[in-house]
Amino acid sequence: MTTREALHHLVDELPEEQAELARLWLEDLRFAADEDGPPLDVEALASIDRGLADVAAGRMKPLAEYERERGL
Repeated sequence: MTTREALHHLVDELPEEQAELARLWLEDLRFAADEDGPPLDVEALASIDRGLADVAAGRMKPLAEYERERGL
């Protein structure tokens, strides 16, 4: 399976309530990876992979809950 196929598979398995957050993250990644931006190193790419895996596995919480827990 190619990386793109794996990404498509992860996105297809996301619950609908997590799809918008994943879209925003991927948009941020796309803009961060433009040719005028800094290159993504192996560590950054591995961190993104871990984050996508967490999203796919449901290991996340809504931003409002995160902010509430931290008094933001």
